[in-house]
Amino acid sequence: MKESLKSPYIKLIDKRGDFKIWIVDGSYIRGHIDEEFTNFGQHFKFSYIPENEVWIDDDLIGQERGYVLLHELHERNRMAEGLPYSEAHAESSKLEYHCRHHPDELHDALAAEGWA
Repeated sequence: MKESLKSPYIKLIDKRGDFKIWIVDGSYIRGHIDEEFTNFGQHFKFSYIPENEVWIDDDLIGQERGYVLLHELHERNRMAEGLPYSEAHAESSKLEYHCRHHPDELHDALAAEGWA
């Protein structure tokens, strides 16, 4: 008999229209859905994540979440414009790195991606 899957959702942390940001059970996802899920994701990279959602692993501590969210939103927005994952990811990593070294710019960077 096949084991039924539980929901990976833990907590809805924000919602704008139909778009949702969830804290998810990363360990459960790695054990039952995708062993390569690490820290965060969105549907352009992970087909099992619904289109209008960003997932953030519950293992990430609170202060990391803003930077991770910026990375995922930027990456998702660039991929929606047609940029391949590798290029969108590289761009997003640079932006995340910059904001980690200039935390006072995080809010404005999130606003530029449609979130603030």
